[in-house]
Amino acid sequence: MTLAAILEQAGLAPVAPAVSRQAGAAPALALQRVPVAPAVPVQKQEGVAETADPLHAIRVHLLALAAAEGMDAAHVHRLRDADLAACIGLDARQLAAYLGMLRDTADRRAGRVPLDDTAAIHCEQCGPIWVNPDIAEVLPVVGGWPRALGCPWCFVRKAGGYIPRPCVTCEGCRHFAPDTLNPEAGMGTCGAGKGMHWPMARHICGNHSTRNPHDQA
Repeated sequence: MTLAAILEQAGLAPVAPAVSRQAGAAPALALQRVPVAPAVPVQKQEGVAETADPLHAIRVHLLALAAAEGMDAAHVHRLRDADLAACIGLDARQLAAYLGMLRDTADRRAGRVPLDDTAAIHCEQCGPIWVNPDIAEVLPVVGGWPRALGCPWCFVRKAGGYIPRPCVTCEGCRHFAPDTLNPEAGMGTCGAGKGMHWPMARHICGNHSTRNPHDQA
């Protein structure tokens, strides 16, 4: 007994459909042709419209997040393709944080203190500057100041831009020479050439430098 007969007895033989006389005709073939499946869209992120261009999708998503946060859309429009490509795979929370960094960088470049930068620290290169409190908390404190070897304002200093600064006092500054007659309260002199001030008078000074533990008293 053949395999076809065995399958037929078991009820497993497939039933071949009757072939139409028009099966080989061109019009009939056109009707029976399987439509071409559309291209599979790029895997979309949360809140991103499906698109064949992943860079465009990221830009659209960033623009939506910027609008939701009230940020200037120009920050997103200025992004290069390489910047957008680096954002692929980030979730909405990470993209929002990236937008925040773009906004803060633009503020610093314009000489404005970012909204969340409320802690004063001393940068070895820039002097007294404002940073986010999360940064200040992890820095070593020397002479009453959290100290850092570099800071987010370094690129502004290198470009010759304006840096808004916290107020300082000459007291404790390594450049300050106290008055010989009244060291505690007399008006001393500034070795950095920033004029004469009372030791505890608060003022703006980019040359303020706290004493290191190894400095001689």
